[in-house]
Amino acid sequence: MTRYRNRHVAPPPTQRLIDSYLDSLRAAGQRPQTLDTRYRQLVRILSEVDPLTCTDEDIVGWLAARRWAAETRKSNRSAIRGFFQWLQRTGRRADDPAYDLPRIRAPKPQPRPCPDRHVTAALGMAEDLGETIMVRAAAEYGLRRGEIARLSSNDVIDDAGGRALIVHGKGGKTRTLPISDDFAALVLAHDGYVFPGRFGGHVEESYVGTRLSRLLPDGFGAHTLRHRFATRTYESTRDILMVSRALGHESVATTQRYVALPADMLRDMVETARLA
Repeated sequence: MTRYRNRHVAPPPTQRLIDSYLDSLRAAGQRPQTLDTRYRQLVRILSEVDPLTCTDEDIVGWLAARRWAAETRKSNRSAIRGFFQWLQRTGRRADDPAYDLPRIRAPKPQPRPCPDRHVTAALGMAEDLGETIMVRAAAEYGLRRGEIARLSSNDVIDDAGGRALIVHGKGGKTRTLPISDDFAALVLAHDGYVFPGRFGGHVEESYVGTRLSRLLPDGFGAHTLRHRFATRTYESTRDILMVSRALGHESVATTQRYVALPADMLRDMVETARLA
C-alpha cells in the first residue's frame, strides 16, 4: 500500500480506494511527485464527496465552490476524471459521474521574469547558505522547485569546459547544465543532498517554493525566477531551441511562454515598419 508522510487521510473505505488507484498509477510508471499531487487532490474532494454514491452534480457543485485559478482547477479536474474512470474500469462503479465534467479553459500564461532587483534583494535577505543556493539555482540556472530539492553534490561533474550539473527533471529525465566554479563549490560543500529530508532522501518541492516565496515580493515566486533565466538566456543567444533544452522542456512551444521578448528586439521590429 502506498504511504504518504504528513498527509491528511480520507475515511477508511475511501482511503483504501485512493491507495489502490495510486498503486495502479505507480505500476504504470508515474513519478512520485505526480503520485503525491494526485493523492492530495483526491483526498481533498473525496473527504467530502462519497466516491461510490456521488452524482455528476455532486462533483460539479464541489468544484464550483472552489476559488481556484484556472490551472489549478484544470489539474484537479484531470485528477478527478482519472480516478472515476479507474473506478468504472475496475468494476467498482457501473457509471462514471466525472465523464462529462465541464472543460476548463485556462488562459495562455504570459512570461513574467522576476526583475533582477528582486533577485538581488532576495539574495540579501537569505537567512542561510541554503536559501542562497535556492535563489541562484532558480534565477541563474532555471531549475524547477523539484530539481532544486534534488540537488546533490554527487551530481556535480567535470566536462570539457569546466564544472557541470546533472539536473534530475520531470519524468525521470536528466539534463546537464554548465555551472560556475563558485556555484559548484556551494553544492560540493554538502555530502549528498544539499537539502536532505527529515526522514531520508531530500525535501519536497513545496519546501523550496515556500522559502523562495518568502524572499520575493508578492506575485513573484520560484517560477518567475525560471522565467528570468529563460528571458536572459534568450536575450544572449536568440536561440529558443537552446533555451528550451536548458530548461528541460519537451516542446519549444512551452519555452515560448517563459520568454519575455527583449525590448530592443521589439523596438527594432517597430522601427523597420516606420514610413520613410
